[in-house]
Formats: sequence, structure tokens, C-alpha cells
Amino acid sequence: MTKLTQQHHHLHLGSGTLATGKFERSRLLLVRRGHVWITQEGRTEDFWLSAGDALILQPGKMVVIEAAIASEIYLEHRSELTLQLWLKTRCLAMRAALRKRLGRFVRFGQTARQGGY
Repeated sequence: MTKLTQQHHHLHLGSGTLATGKFERSRLLLVRRGHVWITQEGRTEDFWLSAGDALILQPGKMVVIEAAIASEIYLEHRSELTLQLWLKTRCLAMRAALRKRLGRFVRFGQTARQGGY
């Protein structure tokens, strides 16, 4: 298990590896590679994030991150939620959602051309 510290900016986690900790200030967590599960104290929901997905971690709350597969995470300092940060996270989330949907469409199209449904 990795103990998260204020100095962590990039984090590489092997499959099944855990990382835990608290941050004094908000952090933007961006998954650059892989697939991770995240839970944070005080939040009612857990999060499954893939490459390109982002989440704002709340300050002063324990966070647990587990890599489902080998993953790379970037943690960016944020002192407060600004409009620019909010827009950045929304754009990253929309890009990831589009990539997932278009990926399904492309796979379906390939199946149809190969004599499938």
C-alpha cells in the first residue's frame, strides 16, 4: 500500500495496489493510464475512473485509490474550485464519455462489416 503525501504529483500503481491519504488542499486527480476505483470519506458514491477521466478530491478527507489494472495518476494542486478547473474536469469527463461511446460504435460497425449483426 502506498501512503499519499503532499509531495505526490505522479503516481504509478500496479494492478491491485492501494494508495491512501489526505490532502490539505483540493486536488485534481487525472487518470492518465489504466482503470482505478476511488472512494473518499464523506462522499456517498464511489468512482470508477479510466484513462482520461478526472475527479476533484476534497481537502482534509481520507481517500483510497485502488488500481484495477496497472495505472498512472496525476495529482494537481488546487486551492479552490475555480470556473477554469470546473470546465477542465467537465471537458475531460465529456471527452472520456465520447471516447467510450464512439469506441462501442466503431466495434459495432466492425462487427457488421465482418458479417455479424
